[in-house]
Amino acid sequence: MHTVTTAEFVRHFGHYHDEARKTPITLTKHGRPSVVVVPVELFEMLKGHADPRRVYKAGEMPEQLAAMFLQQLESDSADYQASADE
Repeated sequence: MHTVTTAEFVRHFGHYHDEARKTPITLTKHGRPSVVVVPVELFEMLKGHADPRRVYKAGEMPEQLAAMFLQQLESDSADYQASADE
């Protein structure tokens, strides 16, 4: 992630606007991080999953999240089997 001062961001807005479409940019004010500029696709994704307590009905979970859960369950199962064999 790239970090620039707010003043630098304003001076070269066009350049940083294009860069922020590819990767998040942290803006600093008085030497401290204050804002992160992110691509709209990432913002929409984060906004859609803002509440980690969200509950999904069967078959409603987004594919990406379901794949992540399945991978973790398989990993946990393999770890459990390995410890049972010891």
